[in-house]
Amino acid sequence: MTLTEDSRERVDAWLTDFRERYDGFERVDERWDVSPGYYETTHDRFESGENGGAGIWVTNDEGSVLLVRDAGDDGWVDPGGKREAGETFAEAARRETREETGVECAITGLLSAHVLEIVDETDSGRPALYSLIAIFTGEPVSEDPSPRPRDGEIAAVEWFDAPPETVGYPQVAERPFPGDRTPY
Repeated sequence: MTLTEDSRERVDAWLTDFRERYDGFERVDERWDVSPGYYETTHDRFESGENGGAGIWVTNDEGSVLLVRDAGDDGWVDPGGKREAGETFAEAARRETREETGVECAITGLLSAHVLEIVDETDSGRPALYSLIAIFTGEPVSEDPSPRPRDGEIAAVEWFDAPPETVGYPQVAERPFPGDRTPY
């Protein structure tokens, strides 16, 4: 089996598992043309069983959404990050959210599954690698859901009632902000 087939098979298995566990999530197919260094890192993560990532679209009782701004970035994104070996996507999402924001969360569903085709932008002969990013829905479960940014990684953490002016990727502004309700 080729590397491309093997990585695609893993993604297909994860999607099958998600379909069995969660109702009605969106599948988003994306092609990422990446630098050789990023490609190598992705390849190494695939070989060690760590590929993929996850985050949580956290909403509180007031209808606000928890977003983070990474150090050195201007755009706001949902908290999340890379999956570690032996970790489920849900475990990675909860861990990353806790580490980045200080907020413990319960997962309530799966919002979207991003299927990534990762290719080396400088060498079309290298095999495509497939990976997955799962964005769950969730809610805070901590006694004190006051966010605290992770030193050295996260510049700011805030609750938003509507999409911020600057987002890290377009889907952040397109997702539901429960506090931004239009009366019927």
